[in-house]
Amino acid sequence: MFKIDEIFSVAGKVVVVTGGGTGLGKAIAAGYYENGAKVYITGRRKEVLDATAEELKKLGGSGSIVTLQGDVATKEGCTKIADAIKEKESKLDVLVNCAGVGNAYKKPAHPDDQDALQEQLQAVDDVDFNQLNSINVNGVFFLTAALVPLLRKSENPSVIIIASIAGLANQRATGSIMYGTTKAAAIHLGTLLAGRLSPFKIRVNTICPGIFPTEMTGDVGGSGMNDMSTRASLRAPLKRGGEPQEIVGPILLLSSKAGGYMHGTHFTVDGGRLMAAGINDGIAQPAETNTYDQF
Repeated sequence: MFKIDEIFSVAGKVVVVTGGGTGLGKAIAAGYYENGAKVYITGRRKEVLDATAEELKKLGGSGSIVTLQGDVATKEGCTKIADAIKEKESKLDVLVNCAGVGNAYKKPAHPDDQDALQEQLQAVDDVDFNQLNSINVNGVFFLTAALVPLLRKSENPSVIIIASIAGLANQRATGSIMYGTTKAAAIHLGTLLAGRLSPFKIRVNTICPGIFPTEMTGDVGGSGMNDMSTRASLRAPLKRGGEPQEIVGPILLLSSKAGGYMHGTHFTVDGGRLMAAGINDGIAQPAETNTYDQF
């Protein structure tokens, strides 16, 4: 009854991972594939998806990988993804909304340089918010809604939203206000979806990662995180960034019998970074140093 291979099993499950070609999505897809699930990975770049599929197949997992090019930035794009899956599957066990984008400010500014900060904020325009909202928030809603008919046919349907601690922490120097706002919206969207989908017995939970190697933290082609992200990770009590298995573990929990009583929650997977954010992120540095050591 309590064997790990039984209660944490995802073997035979049908899974969709958006943004599954890179970063956290790629690690999550690998976790499902190695443990016997049929995984659909979606993304805008077909060549990236194909390369990831070939790489994962070399791992010799017991599952299968299917690539599905698509864009979650519009309702039409989400509908096309859902329709393509409906043509091949009679049910869906797990949807992982992992696709996400970030953006930087058009004008750099030290958090304590008042004039530069004023220019930075005034340079933000509609496009900066709209691009992030379309993927980080709208895409989660539209794809989840489009896949409800398939999720309802699963015995233990699970929707997982990958947000960020940026949606919870008031970090003055890390990331952008626009990014943090959309991730806060994604977290609350997860709560609202959990309530609305409860009659269908579709569980919805949100994971808020800290610093992990991804394209957004400068990890391109496995080259490692950039200097800014590395310093941000050192602010966590564990003094490092996350490892791929440390995001896959919670994912498998929420997808299996072990997590079958978890619904409407959000998990922080950040090495304690959120706990320390309010302590260190407000430390003032002379503007002329431009070191950003308060990350």
